Amino acid sequence: MIKNPDTNFTVIVNIDTGPGGTVWPPGEWIAPIKRLHVSSNVQTIGYIDMDGGKRSKVGVRKDIATYAGWNMSGIAIHGIYFDRTPLQDLDDGQAYLKNMSAAVRHEAGFLEPKMVVYGAGAVPHTNMTNYDADIVVVFEGEYEDLPARADTRGKVKALGGTREDYAYIVHSVPAEVTRGGIRKIVDGLRRDVKWLFVTDQGGDERYEKCSGRWEEFLSLIW
Repeated sequence: MIKNPDTNFTVIVNIDTGPGGTVWPPGEWIAPIKRLHVSSNVQTIGYIDMDGGKRSKVGVRKDIATYAGWNMSGIAIHGIYFDRTPLQDLDDGQAYLKNMSAAVRHEAGFLEPKMVVYGAGAVPHTNMTNYDADIVVVFEGEYEDLPARADTRGKVKALGGTREDYAYIVHSVPAEVTRGGIRKIVDGLRRDVKWLFVTDQGGDERYEKCSGRWEEFLSLIW
């Protein structure tokens, strides 16, 4: 990140499918988070799983408050990554997103500018992205499941906004995909989305380890 000062990074902090069961993060987490904050091009946000809107509001609000409370230990973060946000307005999905997003905006403990990210994982219905989200992840999945660009582009366009509002997360990139193949991913997506994460890691630990091709990926983005 220090080597790439012109690239903006959003780093998701996930201790135990959320902030964990304690007021402060475990001691081994504090120093790494502080190191991230040394770089002005890095924003850290806390992970919360919404389970498609099934998670209780009480539980989500508690996690939000816990993350916001970290500022008392000198490791304040910028906001929340809401994973598995509802894709359509079922069981008051709209109100759920609106209330939880507002809770982040109103918490004094988060650093400015505050950030709310919806980890939808797919293109949501058009009425599910207008509740104060800064970024919506419109694809999260394996490399082999990448949708045709024309299909996704049309759906994202219907949501409105600009490329700065959207993200892709691509994992399980096969080893045989060359540098040119990774460049193709980047070039094919950056006209439609600003935020992109690509890794060759797969399985349950795909986001817990740094890709061996991380530097290569960074050299291809702009």
